[in-house]
This record gives sequence, C-alpha cells and structure tokens, in this order.
Amino acid sequence: MWLLLCLALFFSSGETAIATTAEQIELFDSDQQKVVATFDNTAALQAEAQHMLDSVSGRVLEFNPSLDHVMIVKIPLIPPKHLTQRSAGIDADISEMFVIMPKQGSRPPWLILHTKQDETVVVEFSGSVKKLREQVKLP
Repeated sequence: MWLLLCLALFFSSGETAIATTAEQIELFDSDQQKVVATFDNTAALQAEAQHMLDSVSGRVLEFNPSLDHVMIVKIPLIPPKHLTQRSAGIDADISEMFVIMPKQGSRPPWLILHTKQDETVVVEFSGSVKKLREQVKLP
C-alpha cells in the first residue's frame, strides 16, 4: 500500500490547485520508471475518464496490488468530477485519476483517485480501457 501512496504522491503536484486546461495527460511506464509520453487533455479523454468513473464498482480489496510491469495514465479532471459509490462508502469530488493497466497477466485495470479533499482512493471499475489505450497510443 505504501508503494501506491508513494506513486500517487509522485504524480501529484504537491499543491492543491484548481486544474487548468493546460494540464497534460501523462503516460508512465513502471519498467522505465519515467513518463514516456504526454498528451493534450482533450474532451475525448475527459469523456473516457468520466466513463471509467461511472463504472466504478467498489474499492480494490487486494492488500497491495502490484505496480510492477504496468502502464499508468494520469488524467487531471477538468472540472473535478463527483463520484458516489454507496457500497464502497465513496462520496467525493475527484480531481485527478490514475488508470493502472498491467502489461500482462489476468489482473484487470484499476484506478487510483485523488479527491479535492486530498484523499487517495483505490477502486475497481468495469469499463473498458480500449478507447483510452487508443488515445494514448498503446497497443
């Protein structure tokens, strides 16, 4: 779990600020330990982020999901999106999300969410990442 928090803090700006349209989408490769590409924060990417948030099914129940051999897409949400998932006890405004996509294996993608209240929430979702992968040029 510490690894998740450290990664989340690594990607965060460290300051609470209202997102601007200049904030970029970042693609991070855990094997290379660096951001490998950036993209404009388009309406299409914001729509994909909303689609994933709409399909949140609950919190990640694994003690420490692996961040080895993954691609991570950081999406600043402009404006922040409200997420209510009663069964998981989530009722928060989400300011940025990280889509964690394993490169191999059977583990489905999951999300790390940062709220406007400076909380981090790790959740499962049932939506597809196919369009997101296409937009950030992943196979």
